[in-house]
This record gives sequence, C-alpha cells and structure tokens, in this order.
Amino acid sequence: MKSKTLILFLLFAFYQTGFGQFEASKSYAGPSLGLSFLGSTFQLGLNYEYGMPLSAIGMSGPGKIGVGGLFRYWSYSEGFGTGEWSYTNILVGAQGNYHFALDNRMWDPYLGLVLAYNIASVKWEGVKGFGWADRSAGGFWLGLHGGVRYFFTPKTALNLRFGFGTLDYGALEIGVDFQL
Repeated sequence: MKSKTLILFLLFAFYQTGFGQFEASKSYAGPSLGLSFLGSTFQLGLNYEYGMPLSAIGMSGPGKIGVGGLFRYWSYSEGFGTGEWSYTNILVGAQGNYHFALDNRMWDPYLGLVLAYNIASVKWEGVKGFGWADRSAGGFWLGLHGGVRYFFTPKTALNLRFGFGTLDYGALEIGVDFQL
C-alpha cells in the first residue's frame, strides 16, 4: 500500500511541475523514430527548431513560429519475381511550424511545412530483361505535417508527428525533444 501511495504522490508532483511549452528565443532538438508509409519501414530522424514570436515575421496573434531543420533516414526493398529493388533515402531539409497558444502549457500542438532534398539511391538485384531501365530517385521534397508535444518536464517533451508530402511519402513519428 505504501508503494502505491508513493507512486500516486510522485505522479501528482511530476504533473504539477511539468509546465514547459514551446517558447520564443529557445531551441529544441531531439531524435525521432517513425514508421514510413513507403515500404512500411522504420525511419530514423533528428529535429531542430528555434522559437520566435509572430512579430518576427510582421504578424500578431497568440501563437508562435518555429524554424529549423530536420534529418531522416530510411531504407526498404520491393521484391519481384526476377529480383528486388532496394531503396535508401536520406532527407535533409528545413521546417517552419506554427505553434498554437494554449492555456495548458504542457501541450504544444503545431502545423508546419518542410522543404527538403532527398539524397536517394535505387539498386536492382536480379535479372535485367528487355526494356529494363533504372528507376530514378531523390530530388526536392515538399511536405506538410502536424503534431503535438507533451512536456513531461519543463525542458523535455514527447513529440508525436504525422507528415505527408511529395514522392508518395508519409510517416507517423514519435520522438523526444529537449530544450537546449
């Protein structure tokens, strides 16, 4: 019984001190793990974002904006009767996000855009038949995403993001962001 009381007390105390939320003039960075909708493969990622007030872009309102970069890596294969295509993707880009203002500072919902370059390679292993041609890969990428951070300490947040974009790409990601 004492251990249950202690756990409840710690959860209550932890809940009361977890007021972080996205702030202007602060940087946030962290790793992510995603499930890519291409090839149902896992992707590894890194995110960076710097918070700014809306006045920095000549606007006013209750929200904030964040600008930064991101990195993603994923690889997958598609099998066919005479061989297999293997794809490797490295996405490097810039992101811009609008962060909604909430009274509950533990939650940070946002919507954003990504402009990136996909450094990709495609490899065929198998029989090369008549009319066979290499597949193209890589190029510029434009995407939309939405997500929410949940600050469980003043400087640490769980980040859940859903994104989709060109190249028939989409992903559901979970990560941890740290205020730097």
